[in-house]
Amino acid sequence: MANSCYNSISITGNETELDTLHRLLTKEDGYIDFEHVLDREIPFKDIYEVVGTKWFTPDITFQDKVLKLTGDSAWSPPVPLFESLAKTYPSLHITMDFEELGMCFGGRLEIDYKGTNIIFQGNYWQYMAFLDYESFLHEATLELQCRIETSEMTTVSQLGQMRLYQCVAEPDRPKLLKQLLELTGMGLYAVTFEQNPHIEERIFATCPEDIKEQAPTALVKQVELQ
Repeated sequence: MANSCYNSISITGNETELDTLHRLLTKEDGYIDFEHVLDREIPFKDIYEVVGTKWFTPDITFQDKVLKLTGDSAWSPPVPLFESLAKTYPSLHITMDFEELGMCFGGRLEIDYKGTNIIFQGNYWQYMAFLDYESFLHEATLELQCRIETSEMTTVSQLGQMRLYQCVAEPDRPKLLKQLLELTGMGLYAVTFEQNPHIEERIFATCPEDIKEQAPTALVKQVELQ
């Protein structure tokens, strides 16, 4: 079963071309008939090259001279489809936003008859930060809180390796770490061992005894954040 890629597409242009495109896109109820829209047969083996997806099932509205499509496609956005349409209907200006959490990507493109302009493209969390950084930061805090509370993430090293955390602006990271400790009720502890005192790991734990229970020979010291 394919992963669903969510798309939000806005199209403006000459009203006659928009009317024609609207009729083509809405020939079938609930999905887009690619061969009808492009007026050609598309061998299944070529579907991703020609259209960009196996299927696209958007809701379609047309009002105030703007054609809008919002919905899921299989694995990836239908970029080649709209690149072809922009060449066929040269007045069209297409803005496409897409996101796919499973494969962790997202972006925004602008397409017209001259070609495709990449406004933004990156991993899913980078895209969320691009759209609305404050909302992203709120969601990131909740996600990281959950991972700490479920012990899916137990160390600062693991935190630093997460794509999600790497999308947080560096000046905001100390504040985020302090907030995570407050939300989870955890302390942050520096852990070393006599055999390798120069190697330190910082661990999230409710108390030093929890760490000592797992590693009796560990040297544990609480880290005070400014």
